Parts: sequence; structure tokens; C-alpha cells
Amino acid sequence: MDNFKELLLRKTDNPYLQTLIKCMRDDLLEKEVFEALIKMAEPPAAMGRGANSALTSYAGHMDNSDVEQLRDALGHHISHYKGALKSMHAATDPMQKAKLRGVADQHLNRIVPLMHIAGRAGKHSGGKMTLDYISTTPWESNYTTTHRHEHNGKLKEGTKDLGRRPAPNANREQNIRAVPDYLYLEMAPHSGHPMSETMPHKGGYPFEEVQLGSPSKRDTGQAYLPIEDIENKTEYTPHPFDFHPIHELGDHPEHKLTPEQKEKFINDISNWKSSEHHKKWLEDQKAKFKANPEAYRARGTKKPGHVFEGIPLQDQPEHVKVSATSDQPAPTTTAAPAAVKQQAASTPAAPAEDFDITKPPSDAAKPIVESWHALPEAVRREIHKYARKK
Repeated sequence: MDNFKELLLRKTDNPYLQTLIKCMRDDLLEKEVFEALIKMAEPPAAMGRGANSALTSYAGHMDNSDVEQLRDALGHHISHYKGALKSMHAATDPMQKAKLRGVADQHLNRIVPLMHIAGRAGKHSGGKMTLDYISTTPWESNYTTTHRHEHNGKLKEGTKDLGRRPAPNANREQNIRAVPDYLYLEMAPHSGHPMSETMPHKGGYPFEEVQLGSPSKRDTGQAYLPIEDIENKTEYTPHPFDFHPIHELGDHPEHKLTPEQKEKFINDISNWKSSEHHKKWLEDQKAKFKANPEAYRARGTKKPGHVFEGIPLQDQPEHVKVSATSDQPAPTTTAAPAAVKQQAASTPAAPAEDFDITKPPSDAAKPIVESWHALPEAVRREIHKYARKK
């Protein structure tokens, strides 16, 4: 540690910092340095790297209304996503359950890309905006696994945090590390991920922890998302920001942007504030303020409740369960009593199903087909039985 202190002292001419280094206890210095290294290694530390000219232009010209609009859009989609999930679990008709699962997925598919835009734009906003969130990688590892190559120790499928974009046609039966959707956020975090040991979050992803706004508001806990309770959710509800031109180019590498695309983006973003979508957003905000001025002013000052409170989580993949129990002693087995054996032998076997629950019925509607893999097995069976009766 003495050599490390000497190295730090050579790096600064500030007498106050030199005194601090000399007098700081070794264990305290070690803790502070280690925490700083952890922050540097986290995905948010590299969030602004590789941003293209469209994103830096959008971020550089931000004003307060742009920040609030992005925060409102994120809160909107999380609110409606939560509402659709609750409606789905409350529904009894399997066809309605399948439809509502599709509605929830439409909103869910907006959330992570929005957070990614906010995180990257914040790095180029000149201090006007910052995103504070819990990394999604412990949940993403449910799909990508924590398996590493033996020769170099690197993950076989690296996590991408907010940069993850699902491949809808990916087949997890053929590739257990494939990521076909964002349903990993509806699971418990992977127990084998390093963050899972120390963080308090053991359920679905904690969207309630997200803060988006100015650094000063973030630091004082006044930038939480406006997550609301949406009752009787049945249809997808777009947000005006869904039509912002940044969505068209935000994820593209700079070298793949054509001059025509750049010119179109400049024109589109210049006209955004006069667009019907932006005007609608302003009207919506005025209506909310008029309805309850006090509640509107208080938005963001209180942490919302857990999004998945009262909502059943998705089952984790089998490899996660195996990883969680691999260090546990094997359960002891005892011989079953003769009476139990005789009863089991006399119980007739359940009739074999003459349909494949891994695939939807051939005449299923598009929303059911698109959300099929996310539906519980019991719902899939009911839909097949319903299709047979038609």
C-alpha cells in the first residue's frame, strides 16, 4: 500500500490532496479506490461511447422540455406495461390473456431502447440530463448465462445492458444463450451474477429505481419516473415521443449513416417542436397540470412502488436453477411405502396431448402468435383446446 500511495503522490501537485493521501487509512483508501474501479467497470461508464452524430446533435440541443418529454415517455411505457401485465393475469379467457401479453410486450419493447437513448444522450447533454439506474445485466444473464471460456475466462455471450436488442427469431432450444425478447426483466436476477450477491433487488427488474433528469434533481431524489397505475388496460397506447426522429437513427453506427439520412434527421429534428406529436404532448401535460396542479408539481419527488408487486414472475431458465442449487447437498431419498407404490401403479396415466404447446394453433391471430412463447403453459393448452372447439 505504501508503494501505491507513493504512486498517487507523484500524480498530483495539490498539497491538500497530498495530505489526504498521506493521512488516509490504508483500509479506507483501498475501499474508495476499489469502489471507483467498480464504477469504471460498470456498463453506464461507457454509455456515451460510440454515439453517432444524430444522437450527439439531439443531446447537444436539449432543453428542459426535451428532458421532461423523454422522462414522461419512459414513465408512460412502464406504466402501461405494468397495467397490461396486471390485466393479463386478471383475465380468465385464454385468448384475452394472449392478446394482453402482446400489448405488454409492445410497451416493454419500448422501455430498454428509451433508457439507452437517455443514458447515451445524457453523456453529451452538457450536464442537462443524466440517467441513474440499476444495471440490467444480472437479469440479462438469465438468457446469456454466466458461462465462460476456459482458455481466456471471457463470457461466452457477453451482456450488453441497455444496448441489448432482442432477436425475435432466436431459438433458445438450439442456443441457450439466445435473447429473443426482454422477458428476462420479468425474472429474478441470475444468482451467479456478481451484482446479485450485494444488491437488495431479488425480484423483477426495479424500474422504480430509475431517475432521469438534471444531475441536481437526481442527487436530491427528484427525478424518479412518473409511473402510474393504469386500470383495465386492453390496448397499446403510444406516446408522442415514439414518433421523435431520434428513434430512426439512434442505434446506427456513424459510419453507416448516409448523407441523405443525416440531412433528413437535421430537418426532422428542427421541425420537431412544431410537429403535431410535440404539440399533443404539451397539451397532455397542460391537461394533467390542470386536473391536479399539486400532484403534477410533485411528479418525480417520490420513488414509485415496485412495478412487479403482485405480478407473478417468469420462470428462470433451467441452467439458472441448476447454477443456484449446484452447491447445495443432494436431497436424501427414501423408499416409498408399499401402499404409495401400489396407489401410483393403479393411477391411470394422463391422456397424451394431440397438439404441440410449443407452437400456436395454425389459425391463431397475429398477436397470439407473436406473444406465444411468453404465455404460461396452462394458457397455451387452453388456447389449443379453444381452437379445437371452433
